[in-house]
Amino acid sequence: MKCLRFPLFVLFALMCLSCAKNSNPETTHNLNTGSNNSESAGNNGFNSVDDNDFADLGTPIRGSFEDDGLSERNPASSSFNGDNVFRPFEPVLFGFDQFNIKPPERDKISKIAQYMLSEPSAKLLIEGYCDWKGTPDYNKSLGDRRAKTVKDYLIDLGCDENRIEIISIGDELAIPNATPDVARLDRRATFVVSK
Repeated sequence: MKCLRFPLFVLFALMCLSCAKNSNPETTHNLNTGSNNSESAGNNGFNSVDDNDFADLGTPIRGSFEDDGLSERNPASSSFNGDNVFRPFEPVLFGFDQFNIKPPERDKISKIAQYMLSEPSAKLLIEGYCDWKGTPDYNKSLGDRRAKTVKDYLIDLGCDENRIEIISIGDELAIPNATPDVARLDRRATFVVSK
């Protein structure tokens, strides 16, 4: 048995030593032509840096930086001021697993109806949201019912139903494992006004 160990060891050693490592393997990243020498490719190869490789700087920003540009919009504005979409209204909140409109929330919807009646070119998108509890399918359906309830109430107040669309966001943007106070704010309908 000892006789077999030595030849196997020698055979293994020869196999390991005979596998020569190619110091300059050919790759598609070596962009030089005609030579396999990586030193000659260092200046014009894959990782070379040239001043022409960088994009030019853009034009400098002009104007005053005193106004931060992020000031809040005036929700009482009666015109769009060139903007196509804005969110001027407070969200309407709902109870847990509910889609009926509570009396305090009806005043918010009345203000939206007044706006829609005074701005005939405005269109409204109502987004229905839910908290994290429940299945995604159930919450999608509940968000749809919340948005539909608000739309129906706006139509009852005299708004044109052709200018109002609804969408259910469901629990897609809800905060997972939220506290009751935070989850209460996820159960809502929000409003996007567009021109």
